[in-house]
Amino acid sequence: MLNKFPHLPAPAKDAVAGLVHASSEEGKRLVVSLGHNLSSGYFDLAGASGLSLQRALLKRSLFNDYPLQSFSGDGVLACLSRMVVHGAYRGALASELFNGALSRLSGAAPAAYAASLVNQLPDPDNAGLLLAGQMSPMLLLALDQADRRSLPAVSAIASLSGQAAGFFGNSVCLMGEDVFDAAGKFDQRKPVLASLSAQDWLRVAISLGLLIGAVLKMGGILP
Repeated sequence: MLNKFPHLPAPAKDAVAGLVHASSEEGKRLVVSLGHNLSSGYFDLAGASGLSLQRALLKRSLFNDYPLQSFSGDGVLACLSRMVVHGAYRGALASELFNGALSRLSGAAPAAYAASLVNQLPDPDNAGLLLAGQMSPMLLLALDQADRRSLPAVSAIASLSGQAAGFFGNSVCLMGEDVFDAAGKFDQRKPVLASLSAQDWLRVAISLGLLIGAVLKMGGILP
């Protein structure tokens, strides 16, 4: 199903397809790390980028043996994440299956959050790790643990330092705008994919316009 989405890079597409298969067919869970710093002194909306990704993936695991499990390192982010989970179950007319433990606050500081996440990864029922949002380089600890457990990992991290750490080990790291388009890439809704195509064509048009303007300027045609 994911192979028809041309916007998703092949390595990430294959990685996510493997995680979805392991979760649904083998009865395992996907672990999503939503990061932190949504309400800290250096507030950044990029810290909420993982919520839309969580919603897109949650749709595929609502009725699995192990639904998607998310962890947050910020109180506000954890509350919003729980609202996303509740809304997904309510939208599927299965509110009775909602469990608040599917979205947890696992530490209010980067170090505590990283340590808590590391402790969750050795569970043999985990199918893979997805990191999305604003994170510190301490996520290296989680990626190292994932490598030790041969647990596939995909990262879509908003912070530059976190992106650099995302290259550790065998994890698939999304860069630049792919971080914020990740939810659209994992979603199956045609309007979302159409908007991504429109953005691609708009970038091409702007690039060509700048190139033509530069040539005309150098040729003395433009003042």
